[in-house]
Amino acid sequence: MRVVSIANFKGGTGKTVTACNMAAELAAMGKKVLLIDADPQHNTSDFYLPKDAGEVQTLYDLLEGIADPYWENVVEPTGREGIDLLPADMQLLLLDLGSIVNGSQAPLTARFADFLDALRTDEAFDYVIIDCPPSFTAATVAALLESDDVIMPTRVDAFSRQGVTELIDQVRNIGRAARGLKFHALITMHDRTNLSRQGEALLRQSGFHVFRTVIRACVAVGESTYAKQPLREYAPRCTAAKDYEFFAREFREEVRLNG
Repeated sequence: MRVVSIANFKGGTGKTVTACNMAAELAAMGKKVLLIDADPQHNTSDFYLPKDAGEVQTLYDLLEGIADPYWENVVEPTGREGIDLLPADMQLLLLDLGSIVNGSQAPLTARFADFLDALRTDEAFDYVIIDCPPSFTAATVAALLESDDVIMPTRVDAFSRQGVTELIDQVRNIGRAARGLKFHALITMHDRTNLSRQGEALLRQSGFHVFRTVIRACVAVGESTYAKQPLREYAPRCTAAKDYEFFAREFREEVRLNG
């Protein structure tokens, strides 16, 4: 099972769109995917959680130790073959307040690690994709500590690249990079302007691993979020839909070659 965090400390870089579409592309390849929404804004949950889901348990419940102990009763079906969801809600903000007051988040990370260990033992999923917020929250730390990869969607502007650099620095501060966490940058919202081409060239010279595939700017991306459909369903012939398909295949090949 591969655990992948989608993160960047700069907002508006396409993290949630990437998480939702990466899950859809991997599921289309016959893989079992669990999406974990770690963002209090819960956009991934709104995108994939069926309207008739009723009352559900969330990542907050899991990290606080009040969720059902069996993972099968925590994750929610999305109605799409191969994709399940662990939702989020605004209560995730309380975790950060608790960490400040108590001075430790060790129990949170331990519960998350136990949850993932149960998934591995039962061979429940091929991929776990975690949509992280654009900040270093308690949920973000729990996700990064247990991830194999961090995929950092980034626009080719200075602020977004700075978010990538700051994320890597913070992860190194908690010591996870030394244990093999792999960093990948994914260029998003790319257009044909000279500024985009120059920014892409600079990013590729920066020493980060940058995927060959870039996600091109496309009106259908925003429309698909209103429709609550991954691009392969909403507009399968648009440029971004094809880009996410190629990106998912490139990621799988990168894992196969480099572990």
